Amino acid sequence: MRWLTGTLYFFYVLFAFYTLVVYALCYWVPTSHWLAGFLMISFPLVLAAHLGALFFWAVVDLRRALLPAFLLALSYPFWARTFQVPSSEQADTLSLAPPSLKVLSYNVYHFGSQNFYQGTDKSTPEQLQQWLARSGADVMCFQEFYNIPKRPPFDVVEQLRNAGYRYTAFPKYPLESTPTTVTGLAVFSKYPIIAKRDTLFGDQNGLIQVDIRWRQDTIRLIDVHLYSMTLKLDKLANQKEYRGVKRETRGTLSRIRTGFVERADQVDLLEAWIRESPYPLLVCGDFNETAYSYSYGRVRRQLTNAFEQRGRGFGFTFNQLPYFIRIDHQYYDPAHLTLTDFQTLRQVPYSDHYPLLGTYTLRQLQVPE
Repeated sequence: MRWLTGTLYFFYVLFAFYTLVVYALCYWVPTSHWLAGFLMISFPLVLAAHLGALFFWAVVDLRRALLPAFLLALSYPFWARTFQVPSSEQADTLSLAPPSLKVLSYNVYHFGSQNFYQGTDKSTPEQLQQWLARSGADVMCFQEFYNIPKRPPFDVVEQLRNAGYRYTAFPKYPLESTPTTVTGLAVFSKYPIIAKRDTLFGDQNGLIQVDIRWRQDTIRLIDVHLYSMTLKLDKLANQKEYRGVKRETRGTLSRIRTGFVERADQVDLLEAWIRESPYPLLVCGDFNETAYSYSYGRVRRQLTNAFEQRGRGFGFTFNQLPYFIRIDHQYYDPAHLTLTDFQTLRQVPYSDHYPLLGTYTLRQLQVPE
């Protein structure tokens, strides 16, 4: 028995060295190489393995339980990225807050158009639009937006304008001059949009930046949709034969690797836009990156992640396999903005993502005497 536990502990020590590499990559974000991306994305599995090891060694050999306990304690800086307990001060803060700006970010998955045209779900487009009109958001940032003018139920722009969102921004071309289907990024606002710029990385992925006149101030907002994961894990899960599993596994790993490379380049431009902002800044959207990734760490160096400040639970934002990831984010400039509330609206089932709703106020800056 002693030789068996000794062998197990030897391999566990090797795994501990792997863990230190993963921690270092997540904390310092030193490289954008795709291999580092695979190591960083394994972080939740690493934590789960050490938690299991802690219980195992506590029963088998208490002295050896010190190593997993140490490694779990060493992961403390990442706990805020993983799980949040609602703050007891949240309700008081909301009741005392000055006028606030509610920002909704949501990958709407083309308003369910694929299922609508296939005839499997005719109700989602109208239900989603009705929910958006009642959401109470002041600004809405969409990814995978979809609109066909004068063709219900996908005349979304007209419906939202009727709901009070008079100001809109789309990449490249005004919607009014586009006679065909409009997809991709979109921003809707109840307050005037006074400036806009954008860039596209592909058919749908890109950045759109808007300056919004809010009361007597200007807020800059960047709507983000980085290179899509397109994991198709449902196809992998449904494979019955080894050959099919091998093919889908190889394809999935290849898509993940490509995503790491593409998003590393795209976040360079996003960082440049963040640095250039002269106004209080919000960045939100579908980053297609977990909280233990290169892109997440890069943006987090410049801005504060809203979930880490006022999130609840695990905050998972993906509504299909794998369900246990958080790839949609809101970031804000803490020097100029205060976050008073943040919610992942997992009760809203209309897309393959869940919407995020953040409530922000402008900080009252102290003027030196």
